[in-house]
Amino acid sequence: MEPSFTQKVEPVSTQSCNGPCCMKFSVKKVLALLGVVLVVLILWQFVSSPMVVTVSGTGSVSVPATNASITTTVSVNSDTAQNAIAGAKVKADSIKSILIGSGIAESDISESQITSYPAALASTGATGYQAAMQIVAKTTHVSTVGDLVASLYAAGASLVAQPVLSVENQSALEAKASDAAILDAKTQIGRIALKNLKPIRKTIALYETTGSTTSTTTSKADTVTGTQSQLAATNGVFEITKSVSISYKLW
Repeated sequence: MEPSFTQKVEPVSTQSCNGPCCMKFSVKKVLALLGVVLVVLILWQFVSSPMVVTVSGTGSVSVPATNASITTTVSVNSDTAQNAIAGAKVKADSIKSILIGSGIAESDISESQITSYPAALASTGATGYQAAMQIVAKTTHVSTVGDLVASLYAAGASLVAQPVLSVENQSALEAKASDAAILDAKTQIGRIALKNLKPIRKTIALYETTGSTTSTTTSKADTVTGTQSQLAATNGVFEITKSVSISYKLW
């Protein structure tokens, strides 16, 4: 028989960790957990409580005027409505001849219907009938509008309204003014964000208004648009202004 060998296996004893190393390890875990909770609370406060700021920006575009619209009123009094209408037509033809002679195309001239009514409705105590109509013309000869107005009065115009200056592609100019206004607002909010250490921003509202267009005239070369244009000196400067109000959230 071959000899057999046996080995006694001793059970491994388990001991609880009660030493200073184990306590130090547990404290580290608790501190790490508290740190995570604190960071989460800070981030939540940061995200849920942004700084809300509203800024206003203004932008304007100035260019030489390219067109002028002139509205002329013709009015005639007569003993009968038919005669008043006939007289208004004669004056209207004379006015149109002057407009065409000044270089305005017929396609740029429009006229309203002739209206006739008792003269007493327009002036107390007046007798007979009155006929009136309006003629609107658009001219590119802006620099000579003053002379044209004088000629219209000489031809029998009852009233010539203040010429209204305009420019071609006005919508494109308005878009440029809007971009300038938004850029102005962004510049302002950038300064505010830097001052308050708020690098993140989000637009939450934007409102835009259009200011009344203005026109100015000068005898010198244009210094408003910066082009030193002689055209602006003779036609006047047409200015479009836009204003925006933008609200931001800053973090």
